[in-house]
Amino acid sequence: MKKNINSKLMSFLFLVAVLVVWKAVVTIFNTPTHILPPPEDILFKFIELVKNSVLQKNFMATLEEIAIGFTSGAVIGIVLGYVLAKVEILEKALSPYILIFQTAPKISLAPLFVLWFGLGILSKVVLIALVTLFPVMINMILGVRSTEKNYYNLMKVLKASRLQVMFKLELMNSIPYLMTGLRVALVLSITAAVIGEMMGSKAGLGFLLILGNEMYDITLLLTVITVISLLSFFLDIGMKKLQEKLLFWHESAAK
Repeated sequence: MKKNINSKLMSFLFLVAVLVVWKAVVTIFNTPTHILPPPEDILFKFIELVKNSVLQKNFMATLEEIAIGFTSGAVIGIVLGYVLAKVEILEKALSPYILIFQTAPKISLAPLFVLWFGLGILSKVVLIALVTLFPVMINMILGVRSTEKNYYNLMKVLKASRLQVMFKLELMNSIPYLMTGLRVALVLSITAAVIGEMMGSKAGLGFLLILGNEMYDITLLLTVITVISLLSFFLDIGMKKLQEKLLFWHESAAK
């Protein structure tokens, strides 16, 4: 508990130090605001965007894309991962293609998806689902494959049905691996959403970044970047809390 408090205090002090240095650099070197505005300008811009409801509208657009794309990609990844883990011949046949798609820069497909699916939400959802799918699928395969043979023998002795083996043994054993994959995928999904919006969209945080770039508004750019960073931070914290609750029985929860 004390160690946790100390780490949070250190994080807070680091943030304060960054803001102090930032303010000092701007003041001492008389840096023009169009190059680097003082930190308080970011706060004022944030308040302005909230008052005009601009931030809420675009924030919710990005959040909706992430929610739909991440959920879709995760579900598909879990199902495909389980099937490939159980059907070894299929996994071996598809492994070269999975490797190619896994290592390929999927973000580079964003312009193509915009051309195919338009400027609406669909192009972003497809991209997010794609970047979510692979880490979830691979960790699902690892989780199912890590189930010890002795447990299968025990379930056989207990005369467990196939569904009981799947849900009470294989899927339960896969949760630690799956949560790792989901945390990685969540960060990737935020990146995919913003980049997809920057490639072409009518709303979203990525759209605001493009708007700030076109207007040469560095304050708007830094404000939106701050919002994206906070979104990533709090979503990861939420996923971490969920992981701790689901894995209270697992050794990783003690770390």
